Amino acid sequence: MADVEQYRATFELVDADGDGYISTGELKNLMAALGEDITGTRAVEVVVAADANRDGKISLEEFAALMQRTGASGV
Repeated sequence: MADVEQYRATFELVDADGDGYISTGELKNLMAALGEDITGTRAVEVVVAADANRDGKISLEEFAALMQRTGASGV
């Protein structure tokens, strides 16, 4: 599994409400800020793909695993 700590700062930026999870809304906001509009359906698909425990949101650990799978680097 990925080193979770290397992704913590990025995760905390995306987790706008500070609840410890990334929601579909937060994912959509991130993509819009990056100039990439995604549909609500696509945001749900991304969350489902990353959501290992199927609770409907992305935890830090799930985010780190997703970043490792996609080859993204931590900030």
